[in-house]
Amino acid sequence: MSTVDQPRDTRATTTPTDVSRLLAVDSKGARIITTVFFVSNALFTFATIDIVASPWPSIIAMVLINGAVLLLARPHNDPFPLRDTLIIVGVVITSTLLISSQLPVEGYIGRASWHLGANTWLVFFLALRRRAGFAWLGLVLMAAITIGWTHTSGRGIGQGIAMVQTHAGILLVATLFASNLRHTSQRINEFNERSVEAAASYAAADAAQEIRRQRVAELASAVVPLLEQISRGEPISDADRQEYRATEATLRDGVRGRSLAVPSVVEATRAARNRGVEVSLLDDRGAPLQDGPATQRISVAIVDALAAAKQGSVTVRLAPEGRAVALSIVTNNGKNNARIELDSDGTPLVLDDVLSD
Repeated sequence: MSTVDQPRDTRATTTPTDVSRLLAVDSKGARIITTVFFVSNALFTFATIDIVASPWPSIIAMVLINGAVLLLARPHNDPFPLRDTLIIVGVVITSTLLISSQLPVEGYIGRASWHLGANTWLVFFLALRRRAGFAWLGLVLMAAITIGWTHTSGRGIGQGIAMVQTHAGILLVATLFASNLRHTSQRINEFNERSVEAAASYAAADAAQEIRRQRVAELASAVVPLLEQISRGEPISDADRQEYRATEATLRDGVRGRSLAVPSVVEATRAARNRGVEVSLLDDRGAPLQDGPATQRISVAIVDALAAAKQGSVTVRLAPEGRAVALSIVTNNGKNNARIELDSDGTPLVLDDVLSD
C-alpha cells in the first residue's frame, strides 16, 4: 500500500499592501525625488542668505528638514512609527521657529520663507503614511508660529494667513489622496486573499484527487488479479483462499488504519497473519505523525511486536491527536496480555504485562 495519505500543505500567505508599498518609497524614483528635494532646499537656503538676519538658523533648519525627509523615506509598514512621527512634527516646529526669527520685518520676503513649502511636503507625506492627525497638528503649529511672527513684526495677521493658506490646501489634498489610497490597498489585499484562497482550494482539491487516484490504483493492483482468477472459474485452493483473506485484511487496514499502513508495517502484518496471528490496525488519529524520526520509531515498535507474535492477536491503535499516548500495541498470545504505549515522539510510556483472566 502507498504511504500517500494526506493532501499536501496548501496554505499560502500574502504580504499585505499598504500606502507605502503603493508609493514605492524605497524605489529609485523616490530616491531621485528625495535628492531633488535636498538640492532645492540647499539652493533656497544659500540663495536667500543675504535676506535673513543670520545664516546659521536657516542652515540648521535645512539640515533638520533634509534629515526628516530621509526618515520619512525609510521603508516601514503603515502607519508610520509614532516616535518618528513626533520627530517629523518637531522638525516642522523647530525649523519654522529658526527661520521665522531671522526673516526681514520689512520688504519682500520671497524665497526666504522656503521652509513653509519644505515643511508642507513633510506633513504631506506624513499624511500619506497614515499619520494625518499629526500632519495637521504640524501644519497648524507652523501656521500659528508664522502668523504670530507676522503679527509681532508688524506685517499683520492677514499676511501670515496668506503665507500658509496654500499649504493648508496642499495638505487637504494629501489627506483625501491618502484616504483613497488606503481604500485601494484594502481592495488589493482583499483580491490577493481571495486569489490565495482560491489557489489553496484548487491545490487541496487536486491533492485529494491525486490521493483518490492512488488508492484506486492500489485497489486495482491488489484486487483485480484475484477477481480475474475467480471470474475464470478455476479451482480455488487453500492457498488461494489464504491469499484472498490476506488481501481483504490488507484492504481493511487501508481503510481502518490508513496512517499505519506504511510498507514495513504492511509487510510485518502480512507475515504475522500468515502465521495465524489476528492483526487489527486502527487509526483514530486520522493523520500520520508529522515528526519523521518519531514515525520511524513507532513503525519499528509495531514491526517488532508483530514479529514477536506467534499466535493470538495483536491490536495496534493510533490514538486521537492531543493525547499523551499516541500509539498503543496490545498483544494476546492466549495466556498473557502485553501492552506497549508510546508518546508522539515514539518513546515508550508503559510496558505492562498482566495475566489475562
